[in-house]
Amino acid sequence: MTYREKEILQILKNNPMISQQELADMLNISRTSVAVHITNLMKKGYILGKGYILKKENYVTVIGGSNMDIQGFPNKDLIMYDSNPGKIDISLGGVGRNIAENISRLNIATKFISAVGNDLYGKTILSECKNLDIDINDCFVSDEYPTSTYVSILNNSKDMQLAISHMDIIEKLDESFIHLKHKSLDDSKAIIIDTNLSQEAIEFITRTYSHLPIFVDTVSTSKCIKIKNILGRFEGIKLNKYEAETLSGVNIKSIDDAKKSCEYFINQGVKSVFITLGSEGVYCANTETSLHIKGVKIDIINATGAGDAFMSGIIYGYINNLTLEETAKFSVGCSILALSHKNTINPNLSVDLVEKTIKEFI
Repeated sequence: MTYREKEILQILKNNPMISQQELADMLNISRTSVAVHITNLMKKGYILGKGYILKKENYVTVIGGSNMDIQGFPNKDLIMYDSNPGKIDISLGGVGRNIAENISRLNIATKFISAVGNDLYGKTILSECKNLDIDINDCFVSDEYPTSTYVSILNNSKDMQLAISHMDIIEKLDESFIHLKHKSLDDSKAIIIDTNLSQEAIEFITRTYSHLPIFVDTVSTSKCIKIKNILGRFEGIKLNKYEAETLSGVNIKSIDDAKKSCEYFINQGVKSVFITLGSEGVYCANTETSLHIKGVKIDIINATGAGDAFMSGIIYGYINNLTLEETAKFSVGCSILALSHKNTINPNLSVDLVEKTIKEFI
């Protein structure tokens, strides 16, 4: 599909009764050119007939946080209460946004619903998502609230010394706003959420779209508590060791403990569970089986985005009907690629490279 065809298709999704002349005026091209593009879209199967009936796409929808990450690195030992010479990095972040980008890089059509301010950071996030072919048309853009920002100061060992997270705008993704996006959500092949969302929003989404597979990234030990009483609503859940301990009550000190924790989630109604164990690998389970994927030794350049990359692998496995073991290995492959790059998201991520990584390391 050409860029112009994508542009026209998006307009038709929002207004299927628009005329060809209105399209031409909107895009500043001739009506004849519009007619040619419409014909090509029909030949390619994106438009099914009169009134611009659109073909339902196999897209997934990610709902969650997006923010700008600002990190400070001192040149020498960090001196508190003083100005420290060093370097500052600014990059796109947010669990939901990172997951959406990773999924898109795996050639899965992706819609992303988040909240950003009508400011430089918000415009940058939306622009970069569009460049990655992520559908951001249902995002909330606020003139009142600024885009979420995460500011962290690292010490000379590259460990975080302190941080401040300003994510008030995420509260705008409430029940009333999400209700307005019903058509987009209901047409999704799967929904992925993160627990940056309010408990109200999480409960509304999981209740309203219980007929769809819903996956959740638990984000942190403090935020994962929001889903404690609704675990059975999830098709899949991705947690680290500490989040799994918080929700299951099982103290994970061994692989057998990880298995017991997985059993807890399965008994609560979750269909598939993936617990990342750091250097010990991953323990996962579904209603039929469970297994342990051992950890691999690699040179870690940046550990920030490994979990988000892993989650994208879970979604890839679901969309492509992979087995539990195949999904786990694919997800680990995604994580290895994230760990091996200085950026939070490896720009080289692709299905071919993940499969090559699996053969090399797993």
